[in-house]
Amino acid sequence: MNHKEHTEPRVYELGYHLVPTVSEEQIPGISGAVRGMIEKNSKEVISEELPVFIDLAYQVIKTVEHKNKRFDEAYFGWIKFEGSPEGIAVIEEGLKNNENVLRYIIVKTLRESTYLSKKFPSSNAKNREENIAPEEVVVAGEIAPALKAASSEPEVTTDEELDKVIGKLVS
Repeated sequence: MNHKEHTEPRVYELGYHLVPTVSEEQIPGISGAVRGMIEKNSKEVISEELPVFIDLAYQVIKTVEHKNKRFDEAYFGWIKFEGSPEGIAVIEEGLKNNENVLRYIIVKTLRESTYLSKKFPSSNAKNREENIAPEEVVVAGEIAPALKAASSEPEVTTDEELDKVIGKLVS
């Protein structure tokens, strides 16, 4: 990460894995130490989730006491915070030297919650359909006739109407 490009505070998110060899009782203390490092080198902590035990998608190797150890599982946690690029460099150095941190990633993000809802708004799908006229869709060099017919049909509201429209499209 190039920390010299910008100097104004930005919002970052740290995702980290802790080694699975630590006991569950130690997790709050270790994640508290990571949070403390962030609080010391940033403006504010916006949100966080304490580490939970997960299976890793692939095996990760970490050198511990001059020996390579392989891990298939870890504790995963994250913290969203506002900080300066210089503070990020200090946080990265601390994470690299922490023997309980298996791996980590720091990304620039937004202050707002970026969770996706389970159901996408229907207005977006409707807007996408309106942007492309059915007559503009070309199949094998010709305008798709089924799409032309569908564009002249009224909006379907019942199952019977849906069956009629489908029947017209497949015939």
